[in-house]
Amino acid sequence: MFDEIKQAAEFLATHDRIRLLCHLSPDGDTLGGAFAIFYALTSIGKQCCVECGDPLPQKFQYMYPNQVDDFEPEHNVTIDVADIGLLSDAQQKLKFSLCIDHHERNNIPAKYKCVDSEAAAVCELVYLVLKHMGVSFNKKIVDCLYTGICTDTGCFKFSNVSSKTHEIAAELMDLGADAYNINFKMFTQKSIARLELERLVIENLEYFYDSKCTIVFVTDDMMKLAGADESTFDGIASIAVCPEGVEVGITVKEKGLNEYKASVRTNSFVDASKFCGYFGGGGHKRAAGFKICGDRQTIKNEILDRLKKEMFC
Repeated sequence: MFDEIKQAAEFLATHDRIRLLCHLSPDGDTLGGAFAIFYALTSIGKQCCVECGDPLPQKFQYMYPNQVDDFEPEHNVTIDVADIGLLSDAQQKLKFSLCIDHHERNNIPAKYKCVDSEAAAVCELVYLVLKHMGVSFNKKIVDCLYTGICTDTGCFKFSNVSSKTHEIAAELMDLGADAYNINFKMFTQKSIARLELERLVIENLEYFYDSKCTIVFVTDDMMKLAGADESTFDGIASIAVCPEGVEVGITVKEKGLNEYKASVRTNSFVDASKFCGYFGGGGHKRAAGFKICGDRQTIKNEILDRLKKEMFC
């Protein structure tokens, strides 16, 4: 892994005019990693920009730059993007110079890859890459990196957390990361719309297979009723796996006419990434997702049939 980190660091250090690509439905890790690199590269005089196919969530506003230079990018670098389908249609047609990721399966056709599925967050890898570059870690950089790590680990409570995760988080705090306020903003403070959406999700949870599995559909009507937008939805998927005794929680979000995105969370013996792979998706062992089309009942039946094979085979 050291060689990949060194190679990524050397690429960023020796190239300019870099476009950093985040995945659709951006979360704290893809944004934190991208903006940390952005601030690191611009601090040493390089031209760099961050691009995402979806709007950037307001709750991460503190990470965003006040001004971005206008230039023509020469190199494209993906951050926390496991699958090319997680980029916009236009971005999928680009040539990729470097991919930095921490998912078990990665199909980005980049010239150089820095991928480690043992890392709890892509920001762990970005920290090591920037450290190898000899970058001076300013407050913007450490806040971005800490945000990525704390959000992708559920505030350090997910099974992907290692002692290395805590060590890096501690180093970022020593470097000035505002851990208290970031954790408060990410995990304690909630808008009224978020609380309303959580209430609707809990009310609509359905239990299957002796309450070992839950499924909930989050429709456009539910989002409107709660007054929620896409950024409000971030993190909602974890609710489905919270009830005692539940092994698999599946949140199916309406994305268009008969188009849905399923987010799968698991607690012990079901591999979420493997399960989602049957539907053309992927992710991590305890958190993964896939896209699916059809009416709700058909989708529910397909998911339950596959779950039965995974849980009781």
